[in-house]
Amino acid sequence: MIVATAVIILAAWLFVIAATVSSASNDRIAAREPVFVSPGNEGSAAAQWMIHADTADNRQFLVLYISPLRDDATPPPGLTRWPVPGEAFFSPELLRTSRAHELTQRYGTFGGAIEYSGLATATERLVYYRPPTDRAFDQRDGDVAISKFGVDRAALGSEYFPNTVDGFDKWRVSDIYILLLVVVALPSALLIFLAVRSNSERRDRRLAMLNALGAPASARASVLIGEAVVPVFVGAVLGSAIAFAMTCFDIRVPLTGYFLQSGDMISAQRWLLVVTACSIVVTMALVVIAQLRRAAKGETRPSQLHPRFRRWLQSSFPVFIALSIWGAATARDGGARYSPGLIVFVIALLGTLISLPSVLGSGAALLGRILARTGRKTSSPALIIGGSWLNQRPMMVARLCAAFVVGLGLLVQVQVQQEWIVQQTRGLANGVAPQALSVGNSLVILRSSVGEKESQHFSVAIGQDKVLRVVEQNNTPVLVGTCEALKEFGSLQTCPGSMPQDIVGVFSQLNRRGGLLVGGTLISAPDLSISTDLGIGGTTRGYFVLNSEGEAGVERITRAAYANLTKPYVSTPGQEWITGGLAGAAVFDWVLALGAVGLIILAAAGALAASGMFLTNARSVGVVGTYSNRTSLYLGIAMWNLGVPLLLAGAIGSGVAAFLGLMTLHIRRVGGISLSVLGAGVTSVAVMAGILTIICGIGAARSVRTWRPAAD
Repeated sequence: MIVATAVIILAAWLFVIAATVSSASNDRIAAREPVFVSPGNEGSAAAQWMIHADTADNRQFLVLYISPLRDDATPPPGLTRWPVPGEAFFSPELLRTSRAHELTQRYGTFGGAIEYSGLATATERLVYYRPPTDRAFDQRDGDVAISKFGVDRAALGSEYFPNTVDGFDKWRVSDIYILLLVVVALPSALLIFLAVRSNSERRDRRLAMLNALGAPASARASVLIGEAVVPVFVGAVLGSAIAFAMTCFDIRVPLTGYFLQSGDMISAQRWLLVVTACSIVVTMALVVIAQLRRAAKGETRPSQLHPRFRRWLQSSFPVFIALSIWGAATARDGGARYSPGLIVFVIALLGTLISLPSVLGSGAALLGRILARTGRKTSSPALIIGGSWLNQRPMMVARLCAAFVVGLGLLVQVQVQQEWIVQQTRGLANGVAPQALSVGNSLVILRSSVGEKESQHFSVAIGQDKVLRVVEQNNTPVLVGTCEALKEFGSLQTCPGSMPQDIVGVFSQLNRRGGLLVGGTLISAPDLSISTDLGIGGTTRGYFVLNSEGEAGVERITRAAYANLTKPYVSTPGQEWITGGLAGAAVFDWVLALGAVGLIILAAAGALAASGMFLTNARSVGVVGTYSNRTSLYLGIAMWNLGVPLLLAGAIGSGVAAFLGLMTLHIRRVGGISLSVLGAGVTSVAVMAGILTIICGIGAARSVRTWRPAAD
């Protein structure tokens, strides 16, 4: 009951922390939001503001262009002063990236770090940049003139959608609530439910005696409350202390990298007393309601599965295994998104996980008989008693492993799906790399609408034979470059003249770069024409830049673009696909992180149920204590009854989870199973088995030493 009460407080506390951190984040977002002036009143504006985007380490982030129009204009939150032209301020998270040094030189001068007051979260990736000139604001389609920073916090998210929120972040606080509810709150409810119904044998006798004496329900409730008040109070103190400590330190959420600032969480402390009191009331209410209701039926111990249903589960396990193999083998047949094979596989996967605990229970009964026979042959009382108990109550192992095995199986599926998304974004899906990704960073795509003078400066900075400009004439894109540059896209039949020619007539054969042009990019189209007239007129869409220097070359091109062009957007072929895919894969990090918490809670729930059943059995061997009260004997009983079966069940469960993961990999054709996830599962089972063996063995020894004969 102590552990269960502490866990229920901490589970509720996670919801409070999520709400508090989200509220603090929204306050800072509202404070940095620009307030645009109404059309026609641009003369009263204090500054200019515009949003842009960039990438680093295949992750996209916001670049906020700012420029003051008045000397008394207040800079945005997080900055102590306005940047000078060509200067940029970076969030601390960007300064921790692998290429932070190159990144700080990308926009010109490095101004410093953005203070936390100007960031939505501590891990936000954000840049405040003041371009060398205000030409970028002049070419902006939309409002750029602002009167100040800061909007009404109450309207945020309902009447007003923020401009400065990282749109590449896939999670909202409502998603966190749902995830916490499913993977933390429900396991916590199971834990408290099992804790309330633990130690059922003594409680049955006590309540039966009170019933026989004619005690009213209020008297029985008082007894139940008196029994539970001390462990519930101790658990509440423990849970509250841990919850309070969480708000005093900065915490980085494992796997996700998300950073929780103590300053954001400290305001949650005012809710700690409310959460603790409500948790105590709910726990005590469950103690009374659940047990008085069960007492009316004559017992408070958990209900048993119907034997016929249990046999059906055991016999269906091999059928589900066979169906999962068939479903995985045929899931891709026909090319349909939801093929019959895929539907069968999903059903078989769930059926396998649901029926596995019952199979483990059947296996535990067989193991118990083997252990008991071995004990009789070797004259080992620990083997005899431990094996006999296991044979009589094999479902103890099933209950102990049920939630853990199902949880581990689902976590492995989540990890496999995440790995598939990551690999797919890198162009490895089905073993074939898309053409865009095969070109890699040997070709840099640059979007920017600039004038002829800017274009010349950029071409000189990079080299005329490295830069090809895309110009739009009569709604048709024209690729303009030197013959030397055009040779990098395929075999030229002849060097085109100043008049635009169709790309098919210019090249006898296109290489991968050329095929990319025909296939269409952000600045080109299949009907692309070719010209060598560097002074051709028309609207500039952007540039293709040849790069032979790898990542260093991309960074050099990016610096030249920000130095010479207006609001450039630099990328490599397929990079938008990669950044979007990796952002989607990062969503699963939250599922894995919080799922691991739920798995630990489920393991604790199973351990609580198993230890209670073991200690109940231990009282039945009190007479053995008159012959031997050695602790080693009862540790041996606990090892053979709990430790060894649990280790075997955990190994089998991990094997089944790995098998189902391999079947999913067969469908996806790419990815891999994380050995760290499986290893963490097996290690958790091993640790739990060791702890249960020691605690239950010592508890049984103490129980036997205090045993006295009774009328049973």
